Order: sequence, then structure tokens, then C-alpha cells
Amino acid sequence: MIRVTISPAGAEAREIVINPDRFLPSRQLIRQQFDTGKLGEVGLIRVHRWEPRGSASADDVHGLPASLLRDLDVVLWLIGHSPDAVYAVEQTDSNPSNSRGRFLQVHLGFPSGAMALLDFADRLPPGEGYQSLSLIGSAGAVYADDHQNMQLVFRGGRPQALLAEESGRRHAALIQEAVDALQAGGDVSAHVADWQNVLKVAEAVRQSIASNKLVGTDREESRCRSRETSVRTLTSSATTQFRCAVLSAVKHDYVARGLATHPRFKLVVVADDPQIPDWAHERNQQFADAHQIPYVRDVERALREFDVQVAIVSPEAERHVDLSIRAAALGKHVVQDKPLTTRLSEADRLVEAIERSGVKFLMWNRNFIPAVVHAQEQIAAGAIGQPYAVHLDFYFAKDAGPPKGSRSQGYPPLDWQAALIAAHVDGSDGGIGHDPMGELAIEGIYPLGYLRFLTGGEVRRVFARSASHFHQLNADNGVEDLASVTLEMDSGLIASLAIGRIGAASHPSGGEIKLHVLGSEGALVVSEARPDVGVYYRGQPTKEFRQRRVAGDNDFLLAENFANAIDTDGDTILDVRASRAIYATVEAALESCRTGKSVEVK
Repeated sequence: MIRVTISPAGAEAREIVINPDRFLPSRQLIRQQFDTGKLGEVGLIRVHRWEPRGSASADDVHGLPASLLRDLDVVLWLIGHSPDAVYAVEQTDSNPSNSRGRFLQVHLGFPSGAMALLDFADRLPPGEGYQSLSLIGSAGAVYADDHQNMQLVFRGGRPQALLAEESGRRHAALIQEAVDALQAGGDVSAHVADWQNVLKVAEAVRQSIASNKLVGTDREESRCRSRETSVRTLTSSATTQFRCAVLSAVKHDYVARGLATHPRFKLVVVADDPQIPDWAHERNQQFADAHQIPYVRDVERALREFDVQVAIVSPEAERHVDLSIRAAALGKHVVQDKPLTTRLSEADRLVEAIERSGVKFLMWNRNFIPAVVHAQEQIAAGAIGQPYAVHLDFYFAKDAGPPKGSRSQGYPPLDWQAALIAAHVDGSDGGIGHDPMGELAIEGIYPLGYLRFLTGGEVRRVFARSASHFHQLNADNGVEDLASVTLEMDSGLIASLAIGRIGAASHPSGGEIKLHVLGSEGALVVSEARPDVGVYYRGQPTKEFRQRRVAGDNDFLLAENFANAIDTDGDTILDVRASRAIYATVEAALESCRTGKSVEVK
């Protein structure tokens, strides 16, 4: 628990207690799912917390382990009122080696019929502990379990499991926001009431253990259902704010929204060329209206007149380089959507323009996803020695219109751009543009970005195969939705990539994305989706993910990386030369698919 003295302006200072566990991304997600009614009424909450002997979080607070009090608080917060029955047992152990450890089990009953079972132990050997929280509702359930958030490390003997952590920057940011909101005049009484209620239940637990009997509590409603403040981020140490122009939002407006999650970036204008089609103007206007900023149909005028320092580029793929070069020519830093371009000559032109102007360039990517960062940290720490092979699986479980073979012979081929314009509704329009693009061109930047991040190496030669295996749209337009690539890298490192848009029916939660890394001293098996929380409920839409990612700060960390590069004249995590190298690798793989031969990367 965190004790904070709050001194609101014009009010008496009060000490409050804040439970950091309420702000864990998994607990925030569970609360959000419950508040929307998707889970129905709480039936049962089960919590396991096992800690190593001598754990600091096991220190007694009011006679019970501090971490058990945190779990009690989370249970009362989720259920929303006090229990009317408390039964608790504690196991004593005569083994001297466990004399400092405890095992407690707490059983709670609530007037609503809800139940809770919590167990706590601090008898594990030194090392990591284990946590699990499951909530069973009348219409669904959620599961947050360390067991499903383990990555594998092979170092000899049996494989070791490393936990994909969910705490970190976002956790600290949520706690800080709560403190700031209370300091600014928020409702302190709700937090005081919540903590008093936890202590009341804790006293009942102690009485039950001492008497070996069921203990009743009064049925006064607690204020545990008071809603915590929404997710926000901590500001970085620098204070300069960068004004951003969104140069077209017709493809992925999540790039602009992602950059704006960081307090140092402010969207001030949307701009595009006047001659673009009506559907593109409509999307730009919708984005501008949503963010209450102007839409200007003149790119250069917007960049000059709105005191802009950053251009965010996300038009059709063929226009990426043109808009980025025009922004760089006016001295604006550039954040660009994928793919880099549709022609290697254009990529070279962009590299020359960015380096001539001296501005910073960031290709939006996924390298700061927690599991990828975790893998990079393990490699950098020497956990598996020197990597000699990296294998990447990148399967998106998304559809792209009717399945291959579902339409009768003789029908007109599906129009690429028209289909992608229609796909904007569910965010499946990543390849929008005049020229059809397959999965290697559209999504290849992500796994190939991981490869650069993990190894720092360059791809020298590729051999690839591809197929239009799933979707009629891809078959009609002669582009792949499934591909396999062998990548030969400098220093003798070998890599492989399996990539595809494999259809929504193939996976319940967006697709299987995994990293397998072999090193001189061991190996890693990493699931990109972890940490996650399982969410299941009645009437759940078929396209809604069952496993929800948590603790993801990718957008914020990309923005932080970009801001730091500007501040220090350093490199971004995926700069223009790295982006060009990835595009060249994709182009070589597509050539290999066409020719059936291995191809040198240019």
C-alpha cells in the first residue's frame, strides 16, 4: 500500500492509502469489462498470491500481510460492497525453514450472493512469486493469471519460465494520476472509506483465524465502486511541446492518435492536397472534427502557418514518400505510417531528403511491445549467449472479404482500392492504395523490425515462397496473403519468417505472433501477446478478442523515443535508413517469390 498525504488547496491535509494493485493494467481491464456489464453480476472471485520467503510485500500491516490486504481491497473494489460473512484459516508449520512464512486462506460471502476465495503464502523459495485473479460473472468471466503470461528460456536442463511483467511505466503513471487528481481537489473521502472498509474486513479475518469460527460483518455498503481516474501518462523530463500536422488520415489514424498519447505532442491541424478524391477528404474532415482541429486542403500552407514541428504521414501507400519529402523540405520532423513506399527508388529519394534536411524520421512500428522488449533485454543480458537463429511467426487472424473460391466463375474480379476503402470500418484497410499489396508489403515491417531490434544485423540474401491462399481479394489481384521467407544475415545469422492474413476463424484473439531465438548458450520462446487477460462473456461478438493484451505502452514509448531523438539529435528506433533496409528486404522477398530463386538484398 502507498500512503500519501493530500493537501488540497484550502482544505486540511489528510493521509490516504492507495492500493497500487488497482492500477495494474490487468485489474484496470477487468474493472472496465465489469463496469460495461459484459460479465454480468459477480458470482465468484478467486485470488492466489504466492511469494518467496522473506518477501518485503509480506510484511504485516494491521496483523496481516500487506499483499493480502491489497488483494482484499481489489476484491471489495470489484464487488462493490462489504461481505457479511468472513471465514479464514491459517496454517502453522513446525518446519524451522518455514518459520518466517505463512499460509492464510480467506473465504468471503456477500449479501448479493457473491463469493471470494483468497489464498496467500510466503513460503516459496527465493525468486519470483505467482499471482492469479479470476472473476466469474453471471454472463462471462475474466482470467488474469501469471501461468498464461510466461515466456520460455532454455539454458540447459528443464526450460525456465520468465514472467511477462505488467507493471512499469503505465502502472506508475496511473498511480501518479490518482495522486495528482486527489491533490487537485478530488474526492478524498471515497479513498478513506475504501481503506477503512479493508481494515474492517481484515479485522474480521483476524478474528476468524483466532476463533476458528465464521465471523459476520455489518452490511453497510462500502464505497469501493468509486471509479478510478482514467488512464493517462506521465510527462517526460523535457517540457517542449511539439505541434503536429496530420498529413492525411485516410489510412491509419492510429499513428496520429498514438503520437498524441504523449504530452509532448499536440495535434494542431489536418492537411492534405486539394485534388484527392472525396472519400479521402471525408476521412480527413472526420478526423479533424473528432480532434477539434482545422482541416486545410493545402499541405504546404498548413505546415507554414500552424507553427508545426512534426508531420504525421498516413495517406495511401503510394503517397507516403511524397508527403514525407515535402514535410522534410520545410524542416519538419516526420513520423510515417507503413509501408515505407511502393518502389525502392522512392525509398532512396526519401533517405536523401531526410538526411539533407537534418530532420528526424520514425517509421511507426511495434518494437516497444512488452514481449519484444523483454526478449531484447534477455538477449542483451546474455541469457542465451550469442544469437545464431531467429524465427518469426506473424499471423494476423483477420479476413479480407470473401474467402478464396467462394464466388462463382466468371464474376468480375474484386477491385482492390474499393475493397480497402470499405474495409476502413473495421480497421482492415492497412494496404489501401491504387496498387494491390500483399502481407509481406503491408505487415512485413513489423516482424522485420523485430529482427533488427533483436539482432542489430542486416539481411543480405532471401529466399521466399508465397500464395494467395485464403482471400478472393488477394487472388483476384495477384498478391499474397501467406508467405514464408528464409533470411541470411551478416555474421552468419540465419532467420526465417512465416507471415499471413490467415482469417478470423483461425485464432480467437487476433493471431499467433511468436519469436523463437536460438543462441550459443540457450534459446527463447516468446509470445508477443503476453501479458494478457482472458475475457469471455455471453453474446461476445465473434470478432472481439478473447485474450486482451495489457501493459502495452508501445505508442507512448515510440513517441518518447521520437522526442528523445529530437532533443538529443540521436537516432529513432526505426529511422529512415533502417526503414529503407526493411523495404529492400521485402522487395527482394517478393522478387524471390516471382522468380523461384534466392535474391540478394539491394
